[in-house]
Amino acid sequence: MPGVHTFYDGCQILQPFADAIGIEIDRTNFVVAMFINLCFAYIYRTRMGPGQVSRQVRTVAPSILGIALCFFCFGRAIKHLLSNALISYVIMYFAPAKHVHKLVFLFAMGYLLFIHFYRFLILTSYYLDITGPIMVAVEKITMIAFNLHDGVVKKESELTPWQKRQQLKKLPSFLEYMSYIFNFQTVLTGPVNFYSDYEKFLDGTHVPLDKSGKPHSPTKVATKKCIEALVYMIIIATLGSTYTPELITRSDYLALPIYKWLFWWFFTIQLIRVTYYFAWVLADAICNLSGFGFNGFDEQGNPQWTLCTSVYPYKVEMAQSFKETLDGWNTLTGEWLRQIAYERAPKNIRTLSTYVLSAVWHGVSVGYYMTFMTGALMTLAGSTVRFFLFSIRSALVFLFRKISKRNWMPNILFFIQMTKTACNSYFTR
Repeated sequence: MPGVHTFYDGCQILQPFADAIGIEIDRTNFVVAMFINLCFAYIYRTRMGPGQVSRQVRTVAPSILGIALCFFCFGRAIKHLLSNALISYVIMYFAPAKHVHKLVFLFAMGYLLFIHFYRFLILTSYYLDITGPIMVAVEKITMIAFNLHDGVVKKESELTPWQKRQQLKKLPSFLEYMSYIFNFQTVLTGPVNFYSDYEKFLDGTHVPLDKSGKPHSPTKVATKKCIEALVYMIIIATLGSTYTPELITRSDYLALPIYKWLFWWFFTIQLIRVTYYFAWVLADAICNLSGFGFNGFDEQGNPQWTLCTSVYPYKVEMAQSFKETLDGWNTLTGEWLRQIAYERAPKNIRTLSTYVLSAVWHGVSVGYYMTFMTGALMTLAGSTVRFFLFSIRSALVFLFRKISKRNWMPNILFFIQMTKTACNSYFTR
């Protein structure tokens, strides 16, 4: 019979520990799994690096641990994650390359939408359930299908620079595919990464060598990210269970003056963001510690480990516009949306199709559609205003050039100077 176990059926062995610390078992399992990943990431980089073990071992090991930890966290609900990934691979294997991206997209997104809708009907409270990993897997699955279509069907002249880098000339082997979808670094909470980058990571060509002939070490960067994630975890542990969003719906809080109620509303929503900061920053640290996430050098020649960075908390909190918020929040999903929807949709519906896909990918709750439709309107309004201001600027530049050609400029400058002198005389009397 359908029930909570359809989406969450995680291991209960840590239930006494969860009760002792006052944290739900689903969250306890998740945190334990993430710290297991952190430990294995170090072992994987230092003991299972290129040349230390075969490429096949480097390929298989991440998926074995990833699947095991998914089962630990979600139990039998992992069947949905496996079904979506395996059936999608069968479609990619047998479908004509001309239509493979569309068929895989329809199936993978359709399966995810079914899970979202089914979950909406069944679950009456929030769990860290299997829908999160399915959402991440759908990003990876569809990206492989589109990259395969680009590499097999399209001509080089038809591809964007990004598509040229990510295109696939053939379908990855089954073991490589499973490793990409289920690798322990990203299977639980993301971030999404792209197959060509992951393939270089498996091959050992992802990170260049330093002056000593060894790959650049991510230990310092990963340590900083671990400390940052630890701070977020402490905030959640001390405040998260007390100041929940349900707090502001209580009668005593509803009776508060509006400015006080808004303060508590902002505070509780802020704590929800902190939970995402913790998960995504720690996942980024896990990727880096395993040797994955190198993204070139900065202007000073320092290695950058930002390829798997999906959130920039400072940018989000200090954002002055909706666009700046998006530039710092779940950025790799934003890149997926850009490459799947925005770059491929007709120009007149690019923005709308991107926001619709984002809403459907997130779930079926009304709030998602209100949020992303509002975002679409704000984006369109912003582009309209920028076009209007650009038109005014162009007109003024054109007028200025015409005036300068007629030698009217000295008269205009003289008029401006006389006006300034008159104003100064008036206001200093």
